[in-house]
Amino acid sequence: MTTIKTDRVMLAALAVILACGLLAVYSASRAVSGENVFLKQVLWMAVGILVFRLGATLALRLVEDFAYIFLVAICLLLLLTVFFGGGPAGRWLIFGPLHVQPSEFAKIAIIVAAARAFADLKSRPRKYGVLLVFLGASPAILLTWLQPDLGTATAMVIILLMLTWWAGYGPDWIFLVVSPVFAALSSTKLVFWLVFTAVLVIILLRRKASIPVWLFILGGNTLIAVFTPMVWNLLHPYQQTRLTTFLNPAADPHGAGWNVIQSEVAIGSGGIWGQGYLQGAQKGLAFLPARHTDFIFSVWAEETGFAGSLLLLGAFALLAFRLLRAAKVSMSEFGSILAAGCACYFVVHVFINVGMTLGIMPVTGLPLVLVSYGGSQLLSAMFIAGLGMNVARNWREF
Repeated sequence: MTTIKTDRVMLAALAVILACGLLAVYSASRAVSGENVFLKQVLWMAVGILVFRLGATLALRLVEDFAYIFLVAICLLLLLTVFFGGGPAGRWLIFGPLHVQPSEFAKIAIIVAAARAFADLKSRPRKYGVLLVFLGASPAILLTWLQPDLGTATAMVIILLMLTWWAGYGPDWIFLVVSPVFAALSSTKLVFWLVFTAVLVIILLRRKASIPVWLFILGGNTLIAVFTPMVWNLLHPYQQTRLTTFLNPAADPHGAGWNVIQSEVAIGSGGIWGQGYLQGAQKGLAFLPARHTDFIFSVWAEETGFAGSLLLLGAFALLAFRLLRAAKVSMSEFGSILAAGCACYFVVHVFINVGMTLGIMPVTGLPLVLVSYGGSQLLSAMFIAGLGMNVARNWREF
């Protein structure tokens, strides 16, 4: 009988992240009036530990079997959120005192369903199967975007692209998958569109695509390029502002650029060792927006400095490394892709959130998982970490 061992290094990295998160939320919550943010976070973390254990002990075969059903169920919740969502930005389903953000759990569904789909393609290859994977995930992504939650929808796409690479599909496939994005960007200038179309034609020739595929990919991308200016006008003003402010935050220092500028000031003022725990001036004087949610890293960096930031980011890096190690050694295709998806989940969230606080990424509203205040994101992140631990413990089986 095989002895199942817990990855203690992964567990230690997770414990460090959670401890930093609690300390940061407590500090940030001192400047938040009207609710006991820290107590709620402690309660959610207690539930999260149980959710982590569930993810770590659940039969992986069961997870694989119900992957598509879970994705469909989440899509239904996302659909309800689009029409009946409440709370900030309309992204929550409200059941009395309970506020649930389905888009957070949609990321779990995307990872699990993609892991099964790519594993199925390994055993039963299909010429354009990778496009079918993205087509199957598109309802969840589109419904998330319509909430509107552009940041989470973008994170889903990036995670899928990373899994596509892990599953063995090369640059040609990656380009075909993201071609709608390039088509949209190429609509700004004719020369960009000509270059993009030329690259697309070369790839289709190399893949020896059939006439229907030519019509679908080339024709579809042309339509996207034509209609992108119209879609831009359909975006909410705050979404347009976030994208334009990303290019030059200083252009609107008292408006949309305020968040980024104040975050940079807070991080820069931390120095090497920080201003001291609970002593952050930007946080204490309420200059720093969304202190306990989107910009929690700025609070942590201001008070603990470069040393504290390195500790937190190092713990995230170690967690991702151990998840990728589990993905590499797993003898199951589904388990390997699932663990890789868990690693991608943490890497994407940390990169986008921390990049946002440093002004090198757009302000998307994506939380720093396991650190920012919020029940839905904490539970979903703990379950994903549990699934990764599950693969690490059962890499020989399944």
